[in-house]
Amino acid sequence: MKQLAFENKYQDFWQAFSVLLDQLEGVEIKDEAFSNNWAKFPAHYRKMCQFLSVAQSRQYSPVLIDFLHQLVLRGHRHLYRQKPAMLSAFARFVTQGFPQALRREWRVWLISSGLFYIPALFMGLMCYFNGEFLYSLVTYEQVQQVEYMYDPSNVKLARPEGRESDSDFMMFGYYIFNNVGIDFKTYASGLLFGMGSIFFMIFNGLFIGGVAGHLTNKGFIETFWPFVSGHSALELTAATIAGAAGLKLGYSLINPKNFTRALALKKAGIDSFPLICGAGLMTFLAAFVEGFWSATPDIPHLVKYAVGIAAWLAVFSYLLLAGRKS
Repeated sequence: MKQLAFENKYQDFWQAFSVLLDQLEGVEIKDEAFSNNWAKFPAHYRKMCQFLSVAQSRQYSPVLIDFLHQLVLRGHRHLYRQKPAMLSAFARFVTQGFPQALRREWRVWLISSGLFYIPALFMGLMCYFNGEFLYSLVTYEQVQQVEYMYDPSNVKLARPEGRESDSDFMMFGYYIFNNVGIDFKTYASGLLFGMGSIFFMIFNGLFIGGVAGHLTNKGFIETFWPFVSGHSALELTAATIAGAAGLKLGYSLINPKNFTRALALKKAGIDSFPLICGAGLMTFLAAFVEGFWSATPDIPHLVKYAVGIAAWLAVFSYLLLAGRKS
């Protein structure tokens, strides 16, 4: 294509891009007008880069190349100015992307939830009616440690390993390290053809259900249930979502369909990535509640139970309804 034809064909787009840059440079980053204009910018910037590359490869006039280069340079400077765009993307992920991705994978989430809650219910009932049944799953020392943590006579309630904690913030960090780590191990172990995720879901269900039943049998109701009620909705739901993400990876290796296993795994990784990110975020919030709300002894038990019920309703309302209009 001759240079004149090239200019005539695309000069309207170049002018529109220049106007868009003027608009973006003339508004504050926090303005609504900035957000509206920014949505169109990345795709337009990529096309401008393409135009510049074509002009250079065809050795068009230096005047045209310099004109296009200046537009691309302005766009480049503007592109790396946009930290608020990251915040906007994060907000869209929370309000739309994550719940939409989970609803697309509702079948595997249902399977993961069954692998967790059915063993938890079974083990909880068995340990409730038989105070010694928990020893079939964990060691005597582990059972003693759990009892110590929730013993009403223990002022260090819910401190792991009976340790002193200088502040709730330290406990917050501990819960993040422990619980988010479990989520990511559950997810990554899905690479073992899903067997690792299945193991973690069943074992964690058995352990959590067994502890709940055992402590209820021991009469530690007023220390255990108010403590877990506030953060259980976020933490347990996040665990099942992490399991679903891991099962997604494993199933892609078992049944790659028309793809090679490498390509099927890559696609499953892309599809499951929003799930594990959302699960990690939920676990982070659960750790915050656990560190600053659950372990606070001055809050009445009825208030903690009410907040716990509200949390379960809020979590499932969010996952089922958020992002539907978009």
